[in-house]
Amino acid sequence: MRLTRLGLVAVFVGVAWSSAPAADGPVWPPVTAAAPAEVAWQGAIEDYRPKGIGHIFRAVAGAERHQQSWLLPQPVAVAVVGERIFTVDTALGWVMGGKLDGSSAVRLKLPDGFLPVALASRADKELLVADRNTGAVLAFDVKGKPRGEVVPADVVRRCGGIGVCANGDLLITDSEAHEVLRVRSGGAVAARVGAPGGGEAEFNTPTAVVEAPDGTVWVVDTFNFRLQQLGPELEYISQFGQHGDGSGHLALAKGVAIDPDGHIYVSDARFDAIQVFNEDGQLLFIIGGRGSGPGEFWSPGGLAMDGRGRMAVADTGNRRVQLLQYQRRDDQK
Repeated sequence: MRLTRLGLVAVFVGVAWSSAPAADGPVWPPVTAAAPAEVAWQGAIEDYRPKGIGHIFRAVAGAERHQQSWLLPQPVAVAVVGERIFTVDTALGWVMGGKLDGSSAVRLKLPDGFLPVALASRADKELLVADRNTGAVLAFDVKGKPRGEVVPADVVRRCGGIGVCANGDLLITDSEAHEVLRVRSGGAVAARVGAPGGGEAEFNTPTAVVEAPDGTVWVVDTFNFRLQQLGPELEYISQFGQHGDGSGHLALAKGVAIDPDGHIYVSDARFDAIQVFNEDGQLLFIIGGRGSGPGEFWSPGGLAMDGRGRMAVADTGNRRVQLLQYQRRDDQK
């Protein structure tokens, strides 16, 4: 079966939270129940094509590939910019992007020695690309044309992830210094917080970061096995999460995204799933599980959600990017 256009293929509506775990402890995956939202599978990009109209969106593995295409051996980060999806592939050291069906693709021209690690969309018109080793951030338009440097090198020691605030400021995690920074365009640091540790506003390898609709900031504190919520000036507010193998626990959190209704999506590379929480840390529902079918994952990494509820997932182990669509259930509208 091939899909040559986007379409509703599958819907996942499981709830993954219970206040009363079984006597032998919580289990993964959680028991399903009614959920406050639906997430529909739209398709998967397995390769980008600079020319032609191919058949990138497939419902089964093993479909014929176009002869001229760029495969994705190790996609780790994604961004949805307008009607295009961009991907960082660390095996290639490339950033590629194309239309939602993978066609009309471009490969960004990056400086020598630039190691892309994270992407973000600004105002749905501009792609931002961060260098892992220096934290330099470059801007590109939706067609991949360079717009210049947004953040200079050496603002951070080692970039873990980037996010964009509503006013255009950037959020950058420093996975070596265990810090989070808010940076103006041009590189001026407006706020920074963090130190190695497990206390409030301390981090152990922070990675993905995102601004919520209410202006607060959520940081994936990967090896403290939690998410921390910070204020607009990066002041500590709250946290949730713990290490474990049960409902609502975290094992290897990689990506974070927030849908238009404020639900928090966290990809976990060991659970091979995406858990969805409210801001109080209550687990609402899950998406996925180990596999290569629609809505299944193998070591998922970066997430990106646009204002229309479309979410791209770097499905790293399956060597593809999946596109999902968030929608409220009828009884929640």
